Amino acid sequence: MIQDFKFPLHITPEELDSYLEAGWYRMGQCVFTTDFVERDALFFQTIWLRNRLRNYLPSVSLKKLEKRNKNFKIEILPFHYDETYELLFQKYRDSLPPGRAVSLYNFLFGDSALIIFKSWVMNLYDGDRLIGAGVFDVGKKSAAGVVSFYDPDYKSHSIGRFLIYKKIEYCKQKRIDFFYPGYFVKGIKAFDYKLEIGKDCLEYFDMSRRLWKPISRLAIRKDF
Repeated sequence: MIQDFKFPLHITPEELDSYLEAGWYRMGQCVFTTDFVERDALFFQTIWLRNRLRNYLPSVSLKKLEKRNKNFKIEILPFHYDETYELLFQKYRDSLPPGRAVSLYNFLFGDSALIIFKSWVMNLYDGDRLIGAGVFDVGKKSAAGVVSFYDPDYKSHSIGRFLIYKKIEYCKQKRIDFFYPGYFVKGIKAFDYKLEIGKDCLEYFDMSRRLWKPISRLAIRKDF
């Protein structure tokens, strides 16, 4: 099993690209890599994912979501933490099973006095009401999804999935090469959606060979 952390004092856009390329990801204001995750005293293998945006095409499911959410307004801007986001995160957190971060601030910053990531946010509005937000970090040629949260009153609109789709589309428009959604975990259903978003351009990180490969070459078996 592999688990490691690094605590850089700053990260340039090029350095973020390199970390993501090598299977490292953000946690608070540090970066980490792992090939396992623990849930209920059981260990599951993690599979790091990325979307090669050159090959990305909108899916039928995205088109359906866009039709359902056509009256919502999207706003994209540099991320600055404030109470509005925290209140929305807490409402979202309260709708989920126990075990989530105690606060958005804790999730993004922990106890660090430094802010080393260049983060953006995609806000989703129903009229003047903020109903969803997705934070993502941007490097020079790569971007990484950090966290998405939404008002559970809008659960039927698949806001979390919709935000990820729209972040991918935005990054492609900005000529970013790769979008990193984090890891997938076989056996934990909460991660299954990551295999469906941009699946035609989805790749996984082969840790043993330190290479990215098409997801079609990964056998996701019951005994995986």
